[in-house]
Amino acid sequence: MAPYSNSAAALRRALAAAAAICAAAALPGLVRAADTPDAAVPSATAAPAAGSAATAEAARNLALRDRGLPDDVTTSELLTRAIDLRRREDFDRMLDAYEPGELIEHATLNDIDFDNRKLGVDTLFVVGDELFAYLFRPENGWGGKGRRIDAIDYTPSPRRIHDGLKGGPDAFACASCHSKGGPDGAGTGTQNAFLRGDGVALASADQRNPPHMLGLGPVELLGREMSSELAAEAKAAADAAKKGKRAVDKPLVTKGVSFGTITSDADGKLDYSKIQGVDPDLVIKPFGWKGHQATLRAMIEESLQIHQGLLSKRIQLAIKDGTLDRGPYGNGPWYDVDEDGVSLEIDSGMLTTVVGYLAQLEVPVIRPPHDAQLLDLFAAGRRSFETIGCASCHVPSLDLKDPKLNAADGVPNAPAFLIDLSKDGDQPKVEPRYASPTTSYIVHLFSDLKRHDMGPSLASPAAQGAIAASVFLTRPLWGLAETAPYLHDGRAPTIQDAIVMHGGEAKAARDAYLALDENGKAGVRVFLASLSRQPKLFLP
Repeated sequence: MAPYSNSAAALRRALAAAAAICAAAALPGLVRAADTPDAAVPSATAAPAAGSAATAEAARNLALRDRGLPDDVTTSELLTRAIDLRRREDFDRMLDAYEPGELIEHATLNDIDFDNRKLGVDTLFVVGDELFAYLFRPENGWGGKGRRIDAIDYTPSPRRIHDGLKGGPDAFACASCHSKGGPDGAGTGTQNAFLRGDGVALASADQRNPPHMLGLGPVELLGREMSSELAAEAKAAADAAKKGKRAVDKPLVTKGVSFGTITSDADGKLDYSKIQGVDPDLVIKPFGWKGHQATLRAMIEESLQIHQGLLSKRIQLAIKDGTLDRGPYGNGPWYDVDEDGVSLEIDSGMLTTVVGYLAQLEVPVIRPPHDAQLLDLFAAGRRSFETIGCASCHVPSLDLKDPKLNAADGVPNAPAFLIDLSKDGDQPKVEPRYASPTTSYIVHLFSDLKRHDMGPSLASPAAQGAIAASVFLTRPLWGLAETAPYLHDGRAPTIQDAIVMHGGEAKAARDAYLALDENGKAGVRVFLASLSRQPKLFLP
């Protein structure tokens, strides 16, 4: 197996996501802190003052920048890298055909690699990319659930309708359902997952449309910072109550988002009955359509289990020591609980690899239209998005204090593997707010990372754990344009349909949208259609 070099990440993305425009034409609106000391950095994607001529002017400037094309030298370099990478991938595929198992070796980093820190972030990105796209096989543990690969009549058997919490499997690779709009994108309606069903009937399942994978690293870090701030608010309430020997009500607010009120009695005992949009543990869970997982690692581990029947080493050890119910996983011994004859399916190093890969993906961008009339509609729609109330939940941007993510977080006693989400991996990245050594970073998420009741019309067939059927996390809108169909189960084919189907806490904003004249509604839709991803260079 040929060793990976630190330049390999650039090769991979030159094929499927080479930063052609952002590398050659200057990232839209980005001036790095080091370039302009002691001055604020204007962001072309930051919302300008509503109702002002500056809105239209900023939109025109951004649209002009988006027209930039790479020069001949850059184009030649990108194509050379792409061709070199294509040859390497072709070689890998042929070698795996000759020597089965070679591809999984290329796509695997184990705990020893991370413990000894034998690799850099570039290598982690490349290996993670291959693991994300790797088609798992029965000999890797794919399938599970009592289907032994040494049986003479064994045939891999996907299960489209999930069997309760056991899941499918319904896919061979992570990338199988994340490709719409480009690599690591969303899924089409035909790629919906049918979760928590009876294994047979479509009506028994809870459908979920696959979301895109871009910008997940900043999302996790935002959730961590918000959780920490909520916990600090709760502690402050308890401390104040004990000190004053009286009950204290304290608003729970983090990054400008209100999560209700927490009450402490005079003894410091907390009452969570008035909190909103978050669990009583006050942990923001930004992953999953209903917001049920707090970290990328947990979401990846769950996805591998329910979509591919692959069990992590952590799950096996938790079953062994009795801290995890074996119910959804199988009845075998702890080292092969799903009785498929494979004892080590996903180790912690593999999870760290995928975390490191996804964390380094680009963040979505705003790409206004070039046509003058549409550009005016875009500017008006951006203002209307605020005034009719959409932005009260789909908050245009949240500030991230620290862009460094530890990909190995969650692995006991593992050394930190830090990734700087403002620099490492695919461009574009989150933007510094100020041109100074200490600055926050703007995450144009269009979400408050809070759960809301969306009314009975949008409700899923049943609750998901303690999360009610009608309750969903505010879906981040960045990258929206490339993700149709819309909503949690893909029921909305167009942006118009998705807006109209909003109910519950979003009813007032929906009604305000419907009250706009035709041009007004068109402006909102044009603005939402600009929430896209950076154009890339593709090589077939």
